[in-house]
Amino acid sequence: MRFLFFFFLLFSRIPPANADIFDTKVFTLDNGMQVAVIENHRAPIVSHMVWYKTGAIDDPLGKSGIAHVLEHMMFKGTPAVPDGEFSKIIARNGGSENAFTSLDYTAYYQNIAKDRLELVMFLESDRMKNLRFSQKDFDPELEVVKEERLMRIENNPASLLSEHRNRLLWGEHPYARPVIGAKKELSALTLEDAKRFYQTHYTPDNAILVIAGDVSAEEIKPLAEKYYGRIPPSRTARSKKQFTLPYPVRSRIEMRHPQIKLYSLQRFYIVPSYLSENKEQSYAYTVLDNILGTYHLGKMYKHFIIRQKTARSAGTNYSGFSLSNGTFGFYITAQENESLNDLEKELDRFMDPDTVTQKDLDKAKKRLIADIEYLNDNPETAANIVGSFYALGLSIEDLKNWTANIEKVTLDDVKKAYADLLKAPSVTTYMMPENAP
Repeated sequence: MRFLFFFFLLFSRIPPANADIFDTKVFTLDNGMQVAVIENHRAPIVSHMVWYKTGAIDDPLGKSGIAHVLEHMMFKGTPAVPDGEFSKIIARNGGSENAFTSLDYTAYYQNIAKDRLELVMFLESDRMKNLRFSQKDFDPELEVVKEERLMRIENNPASLLSEHRNRLLWGEHPYARPVIGAKKELSALTLEDAKRFYQTHYTPDNAILVIAGDVSAEEIKPLAEKYYGRIPPSRTARSKKQFTLPYPVRSRIEMRHPQIKLYSLQRFYIVPSYLSENKEQSYAYTVLDNILGTYHLGKMYKHFIIRQKTARSAGTNYSGFSLSNGTFGFYITAQENESLNDLEKELDRFMDPDTVTQKDLDKAKKRLIADIEYLNDNPETAANIVGSFYALGLSIEDLKNWTANIEKVTLDDVKKAYADLLKAPSVTTYMMPENAP
């Protein structure tokens, strides 16, 4: 299973599309489940997704990874669908399926022919209510997750370093926890932990059904009521998530490892997200990311690769699509014989808000708005965008206003966001070969 949400990469360079591009109809079932239908009649296919408003930030203290382990358990079967049959049924009907867990939400999806849609609606609604829990299912699946951690984290120096960085950057904030789970805490998880998490969070009033493709809301509504509308809502009131503010930290971590062959430098700052109190600044960070980090065109590329010739790669990444604060990262992979210490000093000199010009701003906004048009081609992309919006508590109105908010960003807005970033909590990481001087 994929536990890191690939969709963040999509949002690091372009804003979500205007609602006029996605022909989206939204309604709510009597049990509180939201349903979004996105029409795209270019081919007789559909993307069917169920998003739960829960992720790694809901892992109980000391039990990191339980949201991700439950994602695995969701494929272990129900009384109506035996263990392993879910994926086989989808494959036999010519479809593809998977799931992903992120910090803020968890999603399950199937891409399939339109005439097989009712089948996947039955399968997905069945496991929302009737998932089977047994020790013989849980124990091997927990071992699979441990092995996944070994392969993706323990044997990957970059992932290990990112995990250490997040702990230092976020402190006691839930974003400090690894989505896949901490090594020691995974070993202590129990079947009862998974069952309790499922009963608490996997309910229709905590979920969003998104269907994109060759369908209409009129077709979907009776099917949604038939398969999902009969599932009772949760009887537990959910409190609004409260977050501990990160420490005002400025630190550096160095990692030397025998698997590392290149020298690289990263620096991450905590900045406002699209859901922060001062979320207006997020649009300025979206534009700033495009100005600094766009491949071949961004200021980072031009400065470190073209002019200085000190880097093999250089760029930025704004991750603002989160319930709490977001991050703004800078990354540089050094040319051979370049000192990371010298590169960091060069990065400090480079990071100057006054270097951003009106011309930079105008070009970035044009690129961002032009890229929107490409999002309309793929129903799966549309389902991801709409689903993630609703999973975070945003709405179609937020989609509708996105382009206008990007258009409103001024040069002063970008310069202020840039200046505020330089005062924000940050962690710089050095990664180098084991025998580096």
